[in-house]
Amino acid sequence: MRNDNSSLWRNHSFLRLWIAQAVSNAGSKVTEVALPLTAVLVLRATPAQMGLLSIAGSLPNLLIGLPAGVWIDRSRRRPILVGADIGRALLLGSIPVAAWLGGVTFLHLWIVAFLAGILSVFFQIAAMAVLPAVVSKEQLVEANSKLSMTDSMIALSGSGAAGALVQFLSAPKAILVDAISYLLSAFALGGAGENEEAPTRTQRSIWHEVWEGIHELVRTPLLRMLTITSTLGVLSTGLHNTVQMLFFVNELQFSPALIGVILSCNGAGALAGASVAGQLAARMRVGNALVLGKLIWIVGSALIVSAGLMGNALFYVLLGQLLIGFGVSVYFINQLSLRQVITSVHLLGRVTAARRFVLFGMAVLGAALGGYLGETIGLRATLLAATTSLCAELLLILNSSVRQAQV
Repeated sequence: MRNDNSSLWRNHSFLRLWIAQAVSNAGSKVTEVALPLTAVLVLRATPAQMGLLSIAGSLPNLLIGLPAGVWIDRSRRRPILVGADIGRALLLGSIPVAAWLGGVTFLHLWIVAFLAGILSVFFQIAAMAVLPAVVSKEQLVEANSKLSMTDSMIALSGSGAAGALVQFLSAPKAILVDAISYLLSAFALGGAGENEEAPTRTQRSIWHEVWEGIHELVRTPLLRMLTITSTLGVLSTGLHNTVQMLFFVNELQFSPALIGVILSCNGAGALAGASVAGQLAARMRVGNALVLGKLIWIVGSALIVSAGLMGNALFYVLLGQLLIGFGVSVYFINQLSLRQVITSVHLLGRVTAARRFVLFGMAVLGAALGGYLGETIGLRATLLAATTSLCAELLLILNSSVRQAQV
């Protein structure tokens, strides 16, 4: 049963979910920096290999995303969240163990990223699906803003700390912090969603229920258009993330500690965006807030593409990360809240899985294309292609019903 207390501070299920995600994401910030740096600095990975590593994290959504959504809608979400945390702790813990034994390989990194990606599919869909079950619809934007603000505060300090850990401990050993954080998150989740209503038992086939999620996504105009526009944003992210670390290390000659500081600026921007996302939606409608967030995101991406061509490269990168963080935060919070409001709670897991199947299919394409373009046209040109994809997404939003959307 949902807790309808007027204040989220008195909603114990939400607070446990909040704490668990905060602890887990704090550790994940370390791996976000340390895993690709392990590939770049320890294994001397090429752009093509970095593309394969990005694919490892996205591929699980294509392989098991749809049935995962059905399973989550058929089950209580809390045991899924706890199990996913424990599994990821064990997987990531194997990397520092391998480093201690002197046997880190690219195949090991890929397998860990892939298996952890499978568990992340279950965790992320379950976390999104459980939120409307523990807070009221009127509190969704506030709840998502609180979660996002916390993530942004973690990104602000966590990325810098991650860079320092990599600098002084080595990239593989720094990942141990993330493994420990998942165990702490599993402990905190002990009471989250404890009042969640039991799912309705059904004898229907899993593929019948998969189709229900797909049908809901396709038949609802706003959900359909949000998915179509987001494919271009995900393509951009795939291109950008595949080559960004190589661009920082190989072309701009940034150290791991400096990269951590740079990524912290993204967190600072995200924190600022999260703090005003709800106010922007209230003043200018959710649709217009999405447009503003995407526009700021594009400007930040363009600044990173320009780094090293004129002026101080570090200044361009820092400002670019700040703007990207702000824009992404404003866009994501309002889009997520909008989708949660217009989707039935009992279908939310399946609809989310169907949407993620489409988007992460594009993420796999973006990672593969990023690796190919990084090898052929260069790292900066690949970042420019990512920015162009964001511009195409913005034009599509401006000419669709998304701009008129309101919670």
